[in-house]
Amino acid sequence: MELRHLQSFMVLATELNFTRAALRLHIAQPPLSQRIRELEDELGVKLFDRSTRKVTLTVAGRVFLDNLQPMFRQLDSAVQACRKAGRGETGSLRLGYTGRASHVRLPGLVRDCRRHYSDIALDIQGPLPTGELRLKLLDGALDAALCFLPLEGKHIVSHEFMLSEFSIALADAHPLAARPGLRVADLAHEPFIAYPSGKGFHLRGAMDAICLEAGFLPRVVRETEASQTLLCLVAAGTGVAIIPRDIESFNMEGVAFRPLPADAPKLQHGIAWLETNQNPALGRLLALCGVVTAGE
Repeated sequence: MELRHLQSFMVLATELNFTRAALRLHIAQPPLSQRIRELEDELGVKLFDRSTRKVTLTVAGRVFLDNLQPMFRQLDSAVQACRKAGRGETGSLRLGYTGRASHVRLPGLVRDCRRHYSDIALDIQGPLPTGELRLKLLDGALDAALCFLPLEGKHIVSHEFMLSEFSIALADAHPLAARPGLRVADLAHEPFIAYPSGKGFHLRGAMDAICLEAGFLPRVVRETEASQTLLCLVAAGTGVAIIPRDIESFNMEGVAFRPLPADAPKLQHGIAWLETNQNPALGRLLALCGVVTAGE
């Protein structure tokens, strides 16, 4: 018994006319009659009563039809689910993020994904340092990451969302806070509060690079992973810091912020993924981010 036999039976049981059934099946009438005879022979029962005027189901045929219909509905659902999965409209997606790079983009992206692709299960992981997100991408533990850029590694590709500027943060009572046109070079002999080194914090590498460009390596006296703690230490006069400008929105009392010059390095925010990733749902996420991938 093959699927073509069952499909032919279902269509004929619906049409009760060999000519119309054959047209729906895109075959000639003789092959349709042959399929029905083969099915009846295998079952050992007569499924249809045939006459020159009409075709009707036998009692056995009606029972067979009633039991086949749920199976074909389930088969149709399986076909539709398979096609949706192939188009990336269902399945699962592992999305990692780092706090400062994602606090604006992440909520809207999750909302859009659930609105347009409600059958995609999102596994959101974070916040994590950008370096850890990089390792998870390379290990195949994540499909995509909202993070600081650039992110380097074999097969890693990315798309930039926005650029943001850096600021100098220092206690408002610090003598340098009143200096007009404060430059990074003016901080060469100051103690620094910074994000941890060696833990994959992109912001630490960015701060070190900015200071090196100004001619010195920052002398870090305290490290912290939390931006609010960093600002508290700055307000207490423990040291100065170079931070993304959006952190100014914390409105920490006792901290003065001074922007870097317009030509200073900018902070890149974006999404990164492996170009070798075969998850169809990833393409849907990237499309929501405005990324045009091969085959789109």
